[in-house]
This record gives sequence, structure tokens and C-alpha cells, in this order.
Amino acid sequence: MPELTSPIVILGSQGSGKTLLSRRLTSLQRTGEVLPDIDADVVPSIGVDISNLPIDKTRNIQIKEVGGAMMPLWPTYLKGAAGLIYVVDIADASQLAASATAFHHLCTLPAMKDKPTLLLWNKTDAPRVLPDTEIVAFDAARAGAALGAPSHHASAP
Repeated sequence: MPELTSPIVILGSQGSGKTLLSRRLTSLQRTGEVLPDIDADVVPSIGVDISNLPIDKTRNIQIKEVGGAMMPLWPTYLKGAAGLIYVVDIADASQLAASATAFHHLCTLPAMKDKPTLLLWNKTDAPRVLPDTEIVAFDAARAGAALGAPSHHASAP
């Protein structure tokens, strides 16, 4: 299958759930369901994990999940990207401010102009999810407006 020319990039702080999201997307595409054992062996990404997902009978889309430890290199991966999925662990209060700062910085990059962005609140099923007031402080709407592109928000357990 031919590839679409630009990948979708998945970014977020370490431990936010990027690898699991990527694996679940792949599992869902291949089997039609998220397999229960897919969560068993997830370890933090050290570099870049690349997956190719079929979107129809003739085309694939490439998903690049870039490890949180590679944050200084994130702008490099955004230059040729079709869009961004930014994953936020809303159960980790100690990481929320740093994640918001990183996301706001990404939104100001020229490489992000007119790129669609999905801001994914992850771990919403965790026992210690942050209150809505702290999550709203992330201010995704303003960041999305700064992008000049459609911004979508979603929650994932």
C-alpha cells in the first residue's frame, strides 16, 4: 500500500500514554478491537516508534510516536507532519504544568501553523484524576486558536 506523504505525530510528556495509544490504534485497526493483553508490556519509548495504519484499500497513514525524553527534538518531527496528537496524563499533577508549557510552545512553532491537533486527556479512569478546574487551566482552546487550525479534544481511559 502506498503511504500518505505526511505522518501524524504523537507527542506528550514521559509516561503520558503515547505508546499505549499507538499500540491500541494499531490493534483496533488490525483486529477491530483493542486486545486486553496489549497493555501488559508497555515501557517508555526511548526514540521514535513508527506504525503504518491502513486507512483504506490503497493507502496507509504513518503514525510517529516520539518519546517524551526526546522533547528537544519534537519540533524536528513536526516540520513534515500532517497533524499532531498531544497526550496529557491528567492523573499526574506534577507533570501537568510542564506538559501545558510544552504544548503551548509547540503551538507557537511555525511548523504547527494550520495543522490539525488532537489534545487527548489520558488516564481519565485513574483513581486520582485532577479536578476539572486544574485541567481547564491547561487552556487548550487558547492554544488551539494560536495554531490557526482545527483543534479537537478527547478523553481516553
